Amino acid sequence: MSSSNSFLFFFIIIPLFIFSQDITPFATYDFHKDPIYKIKMVDLKKLEKNAPSIKTFSSIADLSYYYKDWEVAISYLEKIIVENPSAENYFKLAVAAARKSLEVSRFFSISYVLKAKKSILNAHRLSPKNPRYLKLLIKLFAEIPEILGGNKEFAKKKAEELFIIDPIQGTIIKGYLNDIDKYLSAAKSKYELAFYLIEKKYKSFDTFFEENDRDLIFEIGNIVANHEISTDLGISALKFYANSYDFMDNYPLATVYYLLSRIYFFKQDLNICSDYLAKALKINPKFQTALVFQKKYKL
Repeated sequence: MSSSNSFLFFFIIIPLFIFSQDITPFATYDFHKDPIYKIKMVDLKKLEKNAPSIKTFSSIADLSYYYKDWEVAISYLEKIIVENPSAENYFKLAVAAARKSLEVSRFFSISYVLKAKKSILNAHRLSPKNPRYLKLLIKLFAEIPEILGGNKEFAKKKAEELFIIDPIQGTIIKGYLNDIDKYLSAAKSKYELAFYLIEKKYKSFDTFFEENDRDLIFEIGNIVANHEISTDLGISALKFYANSYDFMDNYPLATVYYLLSRIYFFKQDLNICSDYLAKALKINPKFQTALVFQKKYKL
């Protein structure tokens, strides 16, 4: 892969899931227009001015992180880390920096990407067996161009570590690494194995969903849609995600409905496919990928 093509990859990190046929954008939130956020932040800033403390810094960091105000989150997480350099604080800083890199120009994104890389390395160093930290570490090193410190061989090594800790997530991450290298058949085989492991381990899909993070639930639906895998797990995952959707979620609801339409399309249930596609376009009438899909198949 050329350095120019590699450079494009770091614009789609975190919780960072690339799939061979589609690049899934992250959900954004216009916190500037949210009166609740404004009121809460004003109150916390007053408290900070009158009695600055780590507790107040943490409250500001948590609030800004929740509302996707990444610049403020980064600033206060860095203050907290001076006093409390915990693995979780480094992880949150990595996430915030990576997400902020998507909101600025390519030139200015570099500093955020490097901050994310450094932070996730620290999180992993402090808690080497945490699957969440490992997943982010793997995805960052797989997607960041080599000139900025990316290293796919390192990512593959860490994928083996994740597999030992969590065979299901380890198998999915191995599929992801095959995916970004365009080894689509190998990726699909890994994903199918992961889904078999899920069905073998858990009594029901809902039990699996309740015990795992929402990004993984979305990822499963995305995988099923993009690789046309015959399993009810994808539909169940996306419906679970949609039915419990919150603005804090990392992926747009319109994308969830679009992926459901894709799955029902390859299942040849065109009525339900059209219904979900209409839901996606109602939320986002300018959803280009969905519009192309609609036009191509005359839905």
